[in-house]
Amino acid sequence: MVAAAALLPLLAGCVSEKREQELGDQIAIQINNQIPLVSDGPLNHYVTDLGRMLARRSERPDVPYRFYIVDTEGVNAFALPGGHIYVNRGLIERTRNVSELAGVLAHEIGHVAARHGAKNLQRQMRTRSMSGILYKVILNREPILDQEALDIGGAVWSAAHSRNDEQEADRLAVGYLIASGVDPNGMLSLFNGFVKEEAAVPQGVMAQWFSTHPASKQRLKITRAEIQERMPATRQRLATQVPSYDDFLRRLHELPPAPPMLHPGAMGPNGQHPFGGK
Repeated sequence: MVAAAALLPLLAGCVSEKREQELGDQIAIQINNQIPLVSDGPLNHYVTDLGRMLARRSERPDVPYRFYIVDTEGVNAFALPGGHIYVNRGLIERTRNVSELAGVLAHEIGHVAARHGAKNLQRQMRTRSMSGILYKVILNREPILDQEALDIGGAVWSAAHSRNDEQEADRLAVGYLIASGVDPNGMLSLFNGFVKEEAAVPQGVMAQWFSTHPASKQRLKITRAEIQERMPATRQRLATQVPSYDDFLRRLHELPPAPPMLHPGAMGPNGQHPFGGK
Protein backbone atom coordinates (compact mmCIF):
# COMPACT_ATOMS: atom_id res chain seq x y z
CA MET A 1 0.00 0.00 0.00
CA VAL A 2 1.16 3.53 -0.70
CA ALA A 3 2.67 5.18 2.37
CA ALA A 4 0.15 6.91 4.62
CA ALA A 5 1.86 10.26 4.29
CA ALA A 6 1.55 10.13 0.53
CA LEU A 7 -2.14 9.25 0.68
CA LEU A 8 -3.23 12.00 3.05
CA PRO A 9 -3.30 14.88 0.53
CA LEU A 10 -5.19 12.66 -1.92
CA LEU A 11 -7.75 11.46 0.59
CA ALA A 12 -8.38 14.92 2.00
CA GLY A 13 -10.04 15.92 -1.26
CA CYS A 14 -12.00 12.73 -1.86
CA VAL A 15 -15.03 13.23 0.35
CA SER A 16 -17.44 14.20 -2.39
CA GLU A 17 -21.01 15.22 -1.63
CA LYS A 18 -22.15 11.84 -2.94
CA ARG A 19 -19.72 9.99 -0.68
CA GLU A 20 -20.66 12.24 2.23
CA GLN A 21 -24.31 11.24 1.75
CA GLU A 22 -23.48 7.53 1.55
CA LEU A 23 -21.36 7.66 4.68
CA GLY A 24 -24.02 9.59 6.59
CA ASP A 25 -26.66 7.06 5.57
CA GLN A 26 -24.48 4.18 6.78
CA ILE A 27 -23.78 5.82 10.14
CA ALA A 28 -27.48 6.66 10.57
CA ILE A 29 -28.41 2.99 10.13
CA GLN A 30 -25.93 2.05 12.84
CA ILE A 31 -27.09 4.79 15.21
CA ASN A 32 -30.78 4.09 14.69
CA ASN A 33 -30.19 0.47 15.66
CA GLN A 34 -28.48 1.52 18.90
CA ILE A 35 -30.50 4.35 20.38
CA PRO A 36 -34.18 4.72 21.35
CA LEU A 37 -36.14 6.91 18.95
CA VAL A 38 -39.61 8.37 19.49
CA SER A 39 -41.93 6.48 17.14
CA ASP A 40 -45.00 8.71 17.51
CA GLY A 41 -46.03 9.69 13.99
CA PRO A 42 -47.53 13.15 14.61
CA LEU A 43 -44.55 14.20 16.75
CA ASN A 44 -42.07 13.11 14.12
CA HIS A 45 -44.07 14.75 11.35
CA TYR A 46 -44.11 18.04 13.26
CA VAL A 47 -40.33 18.12 13.71
CA THR A 48 -39.76 17.00 10.12
CA ASP A 49 -42.08 19.65 8.67
CA LEU A 50 -40.45 22.38 10.75
CA GLY A 51 -36.95 21.19 9.87
CA ARG A 52 -37.62 20.91 6.15
CA MET A 53 -39.19 24.37 6.08
CA LEU A 54 -35.91 25.74 7.42
CA ALA A 55 -33.75 23.50 5.22
CA ARG A 56 -35.38 24.89 2.09
CA ARG A 57 -33.73 28.20 2.97
CA SER A 58 -30.28 26.66 3.34
CA GLU A 59 -27.40 26.62 0.88
CA ARG A 60 -28.02 22.90 0.29
CA PRO A 61 -31.81 22.55 -0.02
CA ASP A 62 -31.55 19.40 -2.14
CA VAL A 63 -29.99 17.33 0.64
CA PRO A 64 -32.54 14.67 1.76
CA TYR A 65 -32.83 15.98 5.32
CA ARG A 66 -34.25 13.54 7.87
CA PHE A 67 -35.14 14.42 11.44
CA TYR A 68 -35.31 12.16 14.49
CA ILE A 69 -36.41 12.61 18.12
CA VAL A 70 -34.15 10.64 20.45
CA ASP A 71 -36.09 9.25 23.41
CA THR A 72 -33.78 10.30 26.24
CA GLU A 73 -33.94 13.04 28.85
CA GLY A 74 -30.40 14.08 27.95
CA VAL A 75 -30.11 17.49 26.31
CA ASN A 76 -28.38 17.44 22.95
CA ALA A 77 -28.75 17.63 19.19
CA PHE A 78 -26.39 16.61 16.41
CA ALA A 79 -26.20 16.30 12.65
CA LEU A 80 -24.61 13.59 10.54
CA PRO A 81 -23.08 14.12 7.13
CA GLY A 82 -25.81 13.90 4.54
CA GLY A 83 -28.60 15.56 6.51
CA HIS A 84 -29.57 13.17 9.32
CA ILE A 85 -30.46 15.44 12.26
CA TYR A 86 -31.19 14.18 15.77
CA VAL A 87 -32.76 16.14 18.64
CA ASN A 88 -33.09 14.71 22.14
CA ARG A 89 -36.52 14.65 23.72
CA GLY A 90 -34.97 16.22 26.84
CA LEU A 91 -33.99 19.25 24.79
CA ILE A 92 -37.39 19.64 23.15
CA GLU A 93 -39.14 19.42 26.52
CA ARG A 94 -37.12 22.43 27.67
CA THR A 95 -38.30 24.63 24.82
CA ARG A 96 -41.02 27.18 25.53
CA ASN A 97 -42.00 28.09 21.99
CA VAL A 98 -41.51 27.04 18.40
CA SER A 99 -38.76 29.60 17.76
CA GLU A 100 -36.50 27.85 20.29
CA LEU A 101 -36.85 24.42 18.66
CA ALA A 102 -36.52 26.04 15.23
CA GLY A 103 -33.28 27.65 16.39
CA VAL A 104 -31.83 24.25 17.31
CA LEU A 105 -32.87 22.68 14.01
CA ALA A 106 -31.58 25.64 12.00
CA HIS A 107 -28.22 25.42 13.78
CA GLU A 108 -27.86 21.72 12.95
CA ILE A 109 -28.94 22.37 9.35
CA GLY A 110 -26.16 24.95 9.24
CA HIS A 111 -23.64 22.25 10.14
CA VAL A 112 -24.92 20.14 7.23
CA ALA A 113 -24.98 23.04 4.79
CA ALA A 114 -21.39 23.99 5.67
CA ARG A 115 -20.31 20.32 5.44
CA HIS A 116 -18.79 20.39 8.90
CA GLY A 117 -19.29 16.62 9.19
CA ALA A 118 -17.18 16.03 6.09
CA LYS A 119 -14.51 18.35 7.48
CA ASN A 120 -14.52 16.42 10.75
CA LEU A 121 -14.04 13.25 8.74
CA GLN A 122 -10.97 14.71 7.09
CA ARG A 123 -9.57 15.71 10.48
CA GLN A 124 -10.11 12.18 11.75
CA MET A 125 -8.29 10.80 8.74
CA ARG A 126 -5.22 12.81 9.63
CA THR A 127 -5.07 11.34 13.13
CA ARG A 128 -5.48 7.69 12.12
CA SER A 129 -3.05 5.28 10.54
CA MET A 130 -3.84 4.60 6.91
CA SER A 131 -5.25 1.07 6.75
CA GLY A 132 -6.96 -0.90 4.05
CA ILE A 133 -10.36 -0.24 5.58
CA LEU A 134 -9.81 3.52 5.53
CA TYR A 135 -8.88 3.24 1.88
CA LYS A 136 -12.13 1.36 1.21
CA VAL A 137 -14.27 3.81 3.15
CA ILE A 138 -12.98 7.02 1.63
CA LEU A 139 -12.36 5.87 -1.92
CA ASN A 140 -15.59 3.87 -2.01
CA ARG A 141 -13.96 0.67 -3.19
CA GLU A 142 -16.32 -1.47 -1.08
CA PRO A 143 -19.42 -0.86 1.07
CA ILE A 144 -18.91 0.06 4.72
CA LEU A 145 -19.20 -3.27 6.49
CA ASP A 146 -16.44 -3.42 9.09
CA GLN A 147 -16.60 -2.08 12.63
CA GLU A 148 -13.46 -0.08 11.95
CA ALA A 149 -15.28 1.78 9.20
CA LEU A 150 -18.09 2.61 11.61
CA ASP A 151 -15.47 3.76 14.10
CA ILE A 152 -14.27 6.30 11.56
CA GLY A 153 -17.80 7.50 10.90
CA GLY A 154 -18.61 7.48 14.59
CA ALA A 155 -15.72 9.78 15.29
CA VAL A 156 -17.35 12.30 12.98
CA TRP A 157 -20.79 12.47 14.62
CA SER A 158 -19.60 12.16 18.21
CA ALA A 159 -16.93 14.85 18.00
CA ALA A 160 -17.47 18.34 19.34
CA HIS A 161 -17.51 21.03 16.69
CA SER A 162 -14.86 23.71 16.72
CA ARG A 163 -15.66 27.21 17.89
CA ASN A 164 -15.49 28.48 14.31
CA ASP A 165 -17.87 25.76 13.11
CA GLU A 166 -20.33 26.61 15.88
CA GLN A 167 -20.23 30.31 15.02
CA GLU A 168 -20.71 29.58 11.33
CA ALA A 169 -23.69 27.33 12.08
CA ASP A 170 -25.15 30.08 14.29
CA ARG A 171 -24.73 32.66 11.54
CA LEU A 172 -26.33 30.43 8.93
CA ALA A 173 -29.17 29.55 11.30
CA VAL A 174 -30.06 33.21 11.82
CA GLY A 175 -30.50 33.59 8.07
CA TYR A 176 -32.65 30.46 7.73
CA LEU A 177 -34.91 31.53 10.58
CA ILE A 178 -35.49 35.06 9.32
CA ALA A 179 -36.08 33.82 5.76
CA SER A 180 -38.63 31.34 7.14
CA GLY A 181 -40.46 33.97 9.17
CA VAL A 182 -39.28 32.69 12.56
CA ASP A 183 -37.87 34.93 15.29
CA PRO A 184 -34.15 34.04 15.64
CA ASN A 185 -34.08 35.32 19.23
CA GLY A 186 -35.36 31.88 20.20
CA MET A 187 -31.77 30.68 19.73
CA LEU A 188 -30.56 33.08 22.40
CA SER A 189 -33.39 32.52 24.88
CA LEU A 190 -32.97 28.74 24.80
CA PHE A 191 -29.20 28.91 25.03
CA ASN A 192 -29.30 31.35 27.94
CA GLY A 193 -31.65 28.97 29.72
CA PHE A 194 -29.16 26.16 29.19
CA VAL A 195 -26.34 28.26 30.62
CA LYS A 196 -28.36 29.02 33.76
CA GLU A 197 -29.32 25.37 34.25
CA GLU A 198 -25.73 24.21 33.84
CA ALA A 199 -24.56 26.79 36.38
CA ALA A 200 -27.16 25.58 38.87
CA VAL A 201 -26.45 21.86 38.35
CA PRO A 202 -22.89 21.36 37.04
CA GLN A 203 -22.31 18.03 35.30
CA GLY A 204 -26.05 17.44 35.07
CA VAL A 205 -27.93 16.68 31.87
CA MET A 206 -26.81 20.01 30.41
CA ALA A 207 -23.21 18.77 30.40
CA GLN A 208 -24.16 16.60 27.43
CA TRP A 209 -25.07 19.68 25.40
CA PHE A 210 -21.97 21.68 26.24
CA SER A 211 -19.67 18.71 25.59
CA THR A 212 -20.55 18.86 21.89
CA HIS A 213 -21.51 22.54 21.53
CA PRO A 214 -18.65 24.72 22.81
CA ALA A 215 -20.05 27.87 24.39
CA SER A 216 -18.62 31.24 25.24
CA LYS A 217 -19.82 34.74 26.02
CA GLN A 218 -18.13 35.85 22.82
CA ARG A 219 -20.18 33.39 20.77
CA LEU A 220 -23.41 34.66 22.31
CA LYS A 221 -22.32 38.24 21.70
CA ILE A 222 -21.56 37.52 18.04
CA THR A 223 -24.89 35.77 17.50
CA ARG A 224 -26.80 38.57 19.20
CA ALA A 225 -25.08 41.14 16.98
CA GLU A 226 -25.85 39.03 13.90
CA ILE A 227 -29.53 38.95 14.82
CA GLN A 228 -29.67 42.69 15.48
CA GLU A 229 -28.00 43.43 12.16
CA ARG A 230 -30.22 41.17 10.09
CA MET A 231 -33.51 41.46 11.95
CA PRO A 232 -36.09 43.20 9.75
CA ALA A 233 -37.63 46.38 11.07
CA THR A 234 -41.05 44.73 11.06
CA ARG A 235 -40.13 42.17 13.71
CA GLN A 236 -43.77 41.52 14.51
CA ARG A 237 -43.96 39.52 11.29
CA LEU A 238 -41.58 36.92 12.71
CA ALA A 239 -43.19 34.06 14.63
CA THR A 240 -42.16 33.23 18.16
CA GLN A 241 -45.04 30.90 18.92
CA VAL A 242 -47.82 29.13 17.06
CA PRO A 243 -50.82 27.37 18.64
CA SER A 244 -49.85 24.01 17.15
CA TYR A 245 -46.61 24.01 19.16
CA ASP A 246 -48.52 23.87 22.42
CA ASP A 247 -50.33 20.79 21.10
CA PHE A 248 -47.00 19.31 20.03
CA LEU A 249 -45.45 19.78 23.48
CA ARG A 250 -48.56 18.45 25.20
CA ARG A 251 -48.44 15.28 23.11
CA LEU A 252 -44.72 14.89 23.81
CA HIS A 253 -45.26 15.19 27.56
CA GLU A 254 -48.00 12.55 27.40
CA LEU A 255 -45.47 9.90 26.34
CA PRO A 256 -44.01 7.59 29.00
CA PRO A 257 -41.09 9.29 30.77
CA ALA A 258 -37.91 9.40 28.72
CA PRO A 259 -35.08 7.15 29.93
CA PRO A 260 -32.55 9.03 32.06
CA MET A 261 -29.71 7.23 30.28
CA LEU A 262 -29.41 5.06 27.22
CA HIS A 263 -29.13 1.34 27.90
CA PRO A 264 -25.63 -0.20 27.86
CA GLY A 265 -26.02 -1.51 24.33
CA ALA A 266 -26.77 1.95 22.98
CA MET A 267 -23.21 3.16 22.83
CA GLY A 268 -21.39 4.94 20.09
CA PRO A 269 -19.26 3.02 17.60
CA ASN A 270 -16.14 3.54 19.72
CA GLY A 271 -17.87 2.60 22.98
CA GLN A 272 -18.56 6.19 23.97
CA HIS A 273 -21.99 7.38 25.07
CA PRO A 274 -23.56 9.03 21.99
CA PHE A 275 -24.67 12.12 23.92
CA GLY A 276 -21.63 12.96 25.97
CA GLY A 277 -22.59 11.04 29.11
CA LYS A 278 -20.54 8.41 30.91
